[in-house]
Formats: sequence, C-alpha cells, structure tokens
Amino acid sequence: MATVSLASGMVATPSNVAVATTSNYVGTSTLINADATDGIPLHKRDVDEQLIKRYGDQGITGLMELLGSKKETTAQTFEHYEETLLHNHFTGAISSNDLTIDTAFDDTGDSAGNTAVRDGDLLLGNTGVMYYVTGKADGTASTQPEDNFQLKLVSSGALAGSPADTSFAIVGNAYAERTGQPVGITPRVDQYQNKCQIIKESFTVSGSEATNAVYVKVNSPEMGTGYLWYLQGEADTYQRFQDYAELAMIIGQSATGLEDGATDGAGAAVVTTEGLLPFIENKGQTMDLGSSAITMADFDAAVKSLDKYRGAKEMALYAGMNLSLDIDDLLASQGAYAAGGANYGTFANNKDMALNLGFNSFSRGGYTFHKKTYDLFNRPDLLGGSGFNYNGYGMCIPMDSQKDAKSGAKIPSLRMRYKAANGYSREMEHWLTGSAVLQNKTNETDELRCNYRTERGFEGFAPNRFLLFKKS
Repeated sequence: MATVSLASGMVATPSNVAVATTSNYVGTSTLINADATDGIPLHKRDVDEQLIKRYGDQGITGLMELLGSKKETTAQTFEHYEETLLHNHFTGAISSNDLTIDTAFDDTGDSAGNTAVRDGDLLLGNTGVMYYVTGKADGTASTQPEDNFQLKLVSSGALAGSPADTSFAIVGNAYAERTGQPVGITPRVDQYQNKCQIIKESFTVSGSEATNAVYVKVNSPEMGTGYLWYLQGEADTYQRFQDYAELAMIIGQSATGLEDGATDGAGAAVVTTEGLLPFIENKGQTMDLGSSAITMADFDAAVKSLDKYRGAKEMALYAGMNLSLDIDDLLASQGAYAAGGANYGTFANNKDMALNLGFNSFSRGGYTFHKKTYDLFNRPDLLGGSGFNYNGYGMCIPMDSQKDAKSGAKIPSLRMRYKAANGYSREMEHWLTGSAVLQNKTNETDELRCNYRTERGFEGFAPNRFLLFKKS
C-alpha cells in the first residue's frame, strides 16, 4: 500500500557566490554602521497581509451544537432515570424440574433478591418450549424472594426435567378458578448520572508586545481585527479552549482518584465528565469490524440490533475517514446513496439542507443513516495522530426526540449540562485583567490577560439507541 509522507519544512537554497548588484546597496542590511556592500534597509518588503490558513478551519466544535441541546444544572452531579423493558426476561438453568435463575444476568429482580417469576407464570424458553411455574422445588408455594421454581411443560403437563433452555421470557400467566391474586411486581428504573468538568484557559500579552504591529491582518472573535499579532494569539487560545470543551463532551472519561497538581489547588479532587464515545461504548451498542471493510451484512446486523433495542429510524453517522471511505465504496457499488426512500426529517425534509451540512444519506431496512465524515477522528494533532485508530470509528446518534413523561417537553438524545444559578452562568465565561490595553485597569501588572472558564458535562439518553462502529 502506498504511503504519503509530509515534508519537514520549506527550505530556501542560497547561492554559493555573493554578487554585488545594485539591489545589494539598498535594502538588505540591518546593521547601523553598514558599509556599501552591506546595503541600507530602505527597500520595502512585499508581505501579503493575508494569514494563510495552511490547515483550513481547525475548529472541531459543532457536533454538540448541531445535535444536542443545553440545560443548566445547580449541582456538580446531574442525573435522570430511564424506564427498563416492560416485560421481564432472564437466563437460568432447569435441572430435574427445578429452575434456578442466573442472578448475574437477572433483569427481573431487585437488590433484596426478589424476582418477577411467580406461581402461575408462563415462561418461553429459547428453544420455543413453554413452561408453567407450579411452585418451589420442595413442593411448597413459591413466594418472593425465592429463586428456585418447579416447572411443568405446558404441552403435556409433565415435569420439565432437564431441557436445554438457558434463556427465558415471561410471556403471561394462567390460574385456576377461585384462586387469589398474584404478588405484585414493582417496576424498576435505570439510573444515569454524570458530572460537570471545570475547563480553563488563559492568554497573556505584555503591554509592549500589544503595541507591536505586524504585516499580516488577523482576526480575533473577542478582541477585533487588526495588525497586532496578539490578536492571533487570543484567537488561537479561544479556539483551543472551545475545542477542549468539545473534546470533553466527545471523548471525556470519568475520573477516579485524580488530584489537582497546581500550586493553588494541590491535593484537591479533580472531576471529569464521561463523554459521548465512552457513553456509547460503556452503555450502548458496539460493533467491532476488526480490520475488514464494512459490508452490507454488517449494516444489516446493525439495523437488526437497532430495531431490536428500539433505535431511532433516523441516525446521524459521524465516521472517521477510513470508515467513511469504506461506506462510500460499499454504497457506490450498489447505487445506494439517497435510495430506498431516504427521508430528511431532521433537516425539515430538505435534501439540499442535508447536503449543505455535508451529509450523505441512505436507507436500509427502514432506517435512514445521514453519514458525515467527522474531522476530529482524522486530525493529526488529535485523534487521527500516528498510532490512533479513531479514523475507523463511526458513531450512530439518534436524531429524533423523546418526550418527558411529566412535562411533555421533548428530550434530545444528548445534551450539554452547565452550572448556573441565580442569574450566574458558567456555560462560557470570558473576562480580561491587567493594566495593559484595557481602558479600565484591574491591577498594576503590565500585561493583558484573557481568561476563559466553563463548567459543563455531557448527558446522554437511552444508550440502547446508539451504536458505535469500530474498525481497527
């Protein structure tokens, strides 16, 4: 496979002979006591005022702004609750008519050991055999929190014996005439919580440097436009700060046992937030593609899994360059882009809007994927650097909204939480200090300091509706 190398720099090769020409006498020397051969620095340099963006727009912010929403929080830790599956299923084993529930994979019980299995329940095994719960293995009536039950085959009424079934779903119940009511089942919920992370940045320039003009014209979103190089420093610092905040929302990991190493905060606990990528990996669905290119069979498996766990019918697929090219090749060979009834509900049913945002859309099995190459996964100074494999990742993010059962308000699939209370917000703080440049001085230090701070965290909803492709 061919590789592309990047030159280490641009090198100008000088002449091996010094020739005294007319242009040597004027415009080359910087010496005060120069002789005729040194020249006098009178020639005006022709320097273009445009600062060339060699790497284009290097900002990585946008994903959270495009797909998510924002909500303030008055606590460092924020949380919400999500309902579990309505019908209970579990793994276990049947031996000599006795069902033992596998507590390691039991989503039917509670912390006290109670299970949702009761007398009179009908259980469907993974081989299609249906069983009837008749009581405890010792012949007495089964009551919670017991976890051993005696089973009979519905088809024959005979004791279950020791069949091969290891996975079971509770599909109903049946009772005799004039019998009492069963024990009630208390619904359970899944708890989600995450924390807000404090992110800071600063830029400092001396009063002297703030008055030194340069040839190129630069722009600062906070300080304006001009021919002062500190404006570029402030602009770069602001963009870097924005990127750090976005990276925390995307790849942040929950910290354990971190302590501040700064002099003014040494020993204090450091809190970080869990970002979108770990959220999907730890709680959602993941498909490991290995080193192979993605196939239509892979997409079919993804669609089946999304459908099984109630995935959104419309997904944003943010893919690294390697995965994005594989998908392009796969779909181009089948003419699948914008085929199969692709819809653009997220883009107000406007195909042009989707294209303007850089999305290519295709449908499979009733699921529409809006694919976009995600620059962050291919950035050489970030996740696309040597040794990283994020350019083979692809995040499938639901693009519909759920409704809050209490308020009726729409809840997005993800959002950013930020600290705020009593009119004070820490979503984005920016302030200036020093005695240079500023009309209103704040201290005696001959400098201008630009300060940035935010305290925010990532919040994801229903991780079962997200899917992550991983290609090594």
